[in-house]
Amino acid sequence: MEARLDRYERFIEKEYLAGLLKPDEYSLDGLTDGLRERFENKRFRRIVFTGMGCSAIVSDIIRGYFTEMGAPVEVHVVNDYDFRFLAPPSVLDDDATLYVISSYSGHSREPIKAFDALRDRGDQVLLLTSGGRLAELGRQAGISVAYWRLSEPDREYPLFHVSQYFAILMDLFHRLGVLAHDHRAELAELARKLNDDFDAGGRDLVESVADAAKDANIVMIGSPKWHESLLKLGKMHLNEMAMVPATRNFFHEFCHSEVATLSDPGRRHCVLWLADKDDDEYTIRKGENLRRLLTADVPENKNVSMVRIDLAQDGFLRKYFAALNIIQRVALRLGRHHDTASRDLISEAAGNPWYHSSTIATEERAG
Repeated sequence: MEARLDRYERFIEKEYLAGLLKPDEYSLDGLTDGLRERFENKRFRRIVFTGMGCSAIVSDIIRGYFTEMGAPVEVHVVNDYDFRFLAPPSVLDDDATLYVISSYSGHSREPIKAFDALRDRGDQVLLLTSGGRLAELGRQAGISVAYWRLSEPDREYPLFHVSQYFAILMDLFHRLGVLAHDHRAELAELARKLNDDFDAGGRDLVESVADAAKDANIVMIGSPKWHESLLKLGKMHLNEMAMVPATRNFFHEFCHSEVATLSDPGRRHCVLWLADKDDDEYTIRKGENLRRLLTADVPENKNVSMVRIDLAQDGFLRKYFAALNIIQRVALRLGRHHDTASRDLISEAAGNPWYHSSTIATEERAG
């Protein structure tokens, strides 16, 4: 199997923006007539996504984008199967709530547990998967299944394909009547603009961020708009691909607590501030004050750096995917710098051998 970082670099250069242009690689053949009828009759007022890791991250992007565009349904994201503490009964017990259980592999245990809890909801449940045990259980129970059908998936790292997942879900929600149009023209134009955005200074920004973050604990901060979507996925790229310690927090919460750990740290820390041009004036002034404090020429700052990544584009999607492009390239540089070999810790800690490199290698040898 090709080395992790070589595949990652090829993906960034060839597939990241191209994924926005591939909205067709899915199937709705597994939907029941009952669920189709509910969509046709506009029965759903909200969607609850549940899943783990990258299988759920695209739902956070959907929530952010739907919120900005004023979509006709509200979106909730639950990264567990014990819903009671993560969403109110007014959402969970409403007949107008659609549950989307997402697992790319179909073998992750937590989505299967979520299915066990929701199987009696019938046509309020949609499984989103490439197959596996989850799809098998859904077919047996008469529950609707939508299938990812990516033509060139990276088996070990599905997070490579988030741009395509998003394009597919925009198309899917259009076909089911949630959205008035399919977004294909908008996403094609977005891909062109993102390429221009990167050419207009992206390489220099990647270099400066990567240099500041080398051998450091990385702390990503931003407004609520970006915390659950951009910062979550950015952290996953830094954790999984660069294999460096990275955390995230709400900007204002960080300033009221965690910033204390930077008083005089014994090892390097790098604060990455995702600054949205549309943040309110108070947030911008507070961010600049924080940068002044952490970059002042004092001995206590010898192991502290802070970098501002400006979200200067127009619109949620352009800001999101432009910034993600920068973070991915930073993760690649840091990964090359550290050259850490994978121990398959995600597969083993999650209890899902489907992603394990030995499973993949065995299947490749078998043809």
